[in-house]
Amino acid sequence: MRTSSWILSGVVVLLVAASAVVRLMIYPAVHQLPSDTDSVFEYTGTASTLNAAALETGDLANALLTDVPVTLDRHVRVIDTDGGTAVISDEVVMTGPNDTQLSATSHRWSVDRTDLEDRPAPQDSGAELHQGLVISWPLEPEERDYTFWDPTTATEAPAVYDRTEDVEGREAYVYTIDAAGPLGDPSIIENLPTSLPRDVLAGLAETLPAEQRPDPAGLAQLPETVPLTYAATTQRVAWIDSGTGAVLNGSLQQTIVAQTEGPGGPVTLAPVSSMSVEGTPEGIAERADDADSNGRALWLVGFLLPVGLLVLAVLLAAFVIWREIRTRRGAGAGREPAAAV
Repeated sequence: MRTSSWILSGVVVLLVAASAVVRLMIYPAVHQLPSDTDSVFEYTGTASTLNAAALETGDLANALLTDVPVTLDRHVRVIDTDGGTAVISDEVVMTGPNDTQLSATSHRWSVDRTDLEDRPAPQDSGAELHQGLVISWPLEPEERDYTFWDPTTATEAPAVYDRTEDVEGREAYVYTIDAAGPLGDPSIIENLPTSLPRDVLAGLAETLPAEQRPDPAGLAQLPETVPLTYAATTQRVAWIDSGTGAVLNGSLQQTIVAQTEGPGGPVTLAPVSSMSVEGTPEGIAERADDADSNGRALWLVGFLLPVGLLVLAVLLAAFVIWREIRTRRGAGAGREPAAAV
């Protein structure tokens, strides 16, 4: 074999190795939650909530703000990584008219950077314990049910695959999540009263629709200062990009009710907070564009580049073999037959 053929054979080996490196090392490195992830998801809708200022002054007629327009911003960012684990800051702020802040929650989660499931929290990270998904879906989602963590009730709930839809030209898997239980989010609990006077609760009850009012006889039997606990229900719908796992759209309905302990268990007194929000058209379009760009980049690194390098290696190897065969045939044809003795 000539020197040039040895050199070309070496190039073939390098191309095959490069294809393997791209697919087995570079692709997994980029196909994970980036360490610089910093995203804000905006939702709009309406909310009803206790008016703390009105409660303090005894203005029961305005103690419950009803169906006010709100904007909910969810800020998700990676604050630390440890190999395949990411520590996530998850902050949600709801604002009402005149940019008045109505509520705010803040959490930290430790998740796997590929499947987004819970992972043991790195030391001193401050991440909370949870089970299942909490901020998004795996980077390669499937048409099946998942376990989702509901921060409001601090419980896990099934994320049920419901259907597949088109969202801004992207294929999206649609999941529904329903959760209910005692209120478990400390960020919300600390902003709600631990007790209220009985006459305040009675006044609140009068502002509610008839079907939501507690039994007047039951209210009358409560102590003058009523100790309160809270329960919550949430209904979520998530539209997840089938190619990247990105959240394209979402909706949330949440209700928190005040309770007190009765002879037979918790007695529901009145809703103290409810909201219904969904993604904005501008935000949906932006996330779909991002998913489209990310999907093309992943296809380039995960398929086109390694396959292209492998095809180039095969073509070059075929050329080396063809040239060697041709050279040897030419050499054999050029030899003179040996003379007979």
